[in-house]
Amino acid sequence: MTQISTAMNASDDTDATSGLHDLRAEIDRIDDTILDLLQRRMALASGIGGLKSAGQVNALKLRPDREAAVVSRILAQAEPECRKLALGVWREIMAAGLARQGELEILVWGGPDPAHVLDSARRRFGSSPIYIEVETAAEALAGAATRNAVAVLGIDPKTAWWTRLGAQYRDLWVFDSIDNPHGGREPGALAVARIDPAALAGGQTFVISAGGDAGGGEPSRRLLGLDEGWRLYAVDRAPDEVTAMDRYRGVIGRAPSFSLSAESVVQA
Repeated sequence: MTQISTAMNASDDTDATSGLHDLRAEIDRIDDTILDLLQRRMALASGIGGLKSAGQVNALKLRPDREAAVVSRILAQAEPECRKLALGVWREIMAAGLARQGELEILVWGGPDPAHVLDSARRRFGSSPIYIEVETAAEALAGAATRNAVAVLGIDPKTAWWTRLGAQYRDLWVFDSIDNPHGGREPGALAVARIDPAALAGGQTFVISAGGDAGGGEPSRRLLGLDEGWRLYAVDRAPDEVTAMDRYRGVIGRAPSFSLSAESVVQA
């Protein structure tokens, strides 16, 4: 009886080992396919870089509207338990494709939570760019205005850096938001760069106002910052298109309604 049980156990172990080997072999085949597709995608990204128009003079070759369209399409197809993973993977893939078109710096000023802002910036823009932590918001904005760089700036009640976009840096636009480390709808940081305003993604609009209302009294308007009468608002109902002339109405940018770590990505 003992010999029969031993033989049966040995047979089960053999079947389990064989099954495990088959699964690993299938994973290896899938990995090979993924690698081949990644390399083909990177080659196409390099070709697009040579054809892409920068739009306005001195604008970076960033297309937030195209990135948002790609991510939205992928998330719509992904199973709920894979959405957060898919978002992170495609962010990394698109960042690598952008790197094929030229080296990019990410200048990070973290405000009240520098560790979180830096970590979130890395997850948003991937491992391809060069990350540089700067001591002041002014340094980040100046770099974004003059170099091949994106500024990621924390929203800090004590430092209203966003007022400079209305007066000093009219070529810089907010094009993405970073989650607040404490949760909630309001962003913890904003990404700013020399973006062609026609290439900004929809979802939410950022507006600054001097002493009065912004957004026509809409309930979707949310106050993000206040400094000596100047207010920073996020407005959920975005206009169909943003142009350079909108800067004179206080519009400083637009961003997609989703972000890297938002729980809504998983629940959508």
